[in-house]
Amino acid sequence: MKRPPPSRRRVAGFTLVELLLSLALGVLVALILSALLRGLLAADQAQSLRLRGPLAARGALRTMSLEIAAAFPPPGTNTIPLQLEAAPTPGQIESRLTLHVPVPLDPPIAGAYNMAQVTYQVRSPSRDRQILERIHVPCSGPATNQPVTNSLLEGRFTLVLEAITNGVCRADWPPARDTNAPSLPEAIRLTLTQPGKEPLTSTALIQTAHGISAPGERPAKEPPSP
Repeated sequence: MKRPPPSRRRVAGFTLVELLLSLALGVLVALILSALLRGLLAADQAQSLRLRGPLAARGALRTMSLEIAAAFPPPGTNTIPLQLEAAPTPGQIESRLTLHVPVPLDPPIAGAYNMAQVTYQVRSPSRDRQILERIHVPCSGPATNQPVTNSLLEGRFTLVLEAITNGVCRADWPPARDTNAPSLPEAIRLTLTQPGKEPLTSTALIQTAHGISAPGERPAKEPPSP
């Protein structure tokens, strides 16, 4: 009597078609990841270039000058209107300037403004790299006390801030021993120096310190008579 032939068992493994499909899928995923990585690196490089060089330095000084000019004492509070510190945290924060500025309402209302605290500081994450940061903190509205930090300038630079009143320049404000000093200096002088470039200097006159009322304190314009 003949025995039936033994049943063939399927050997576990990949067929040639399955192997080729797996390799093609792996190559496709690698290409997609490589393209995403190149895009991220290019965006990071573009951001880094935007925050470096003389154009970025001039833009940073312009932004600071315009905002410093609008500084005003916060109404109805005991908060220091403007504070300038030289090297408040040695090795980390080289300088820090904190002030209060009016912020237009959205939607705008004639003669009405919110208030925000703005801080400019130079941070040193390494010996050869500084970052000029702007920290915006709303004092009212749904985002009250929620800081938003933006970088204005990166690289190697030196930023010197000086408070000027009656022709006297100070590296800090308010003066510790001058009890008769006004709440705001007349101006803030900014001097930014980058290696191998001429220093950039800007003097921002603080409007409130010269008798010009803050926008929030100005009366709304009366509508023209028909």
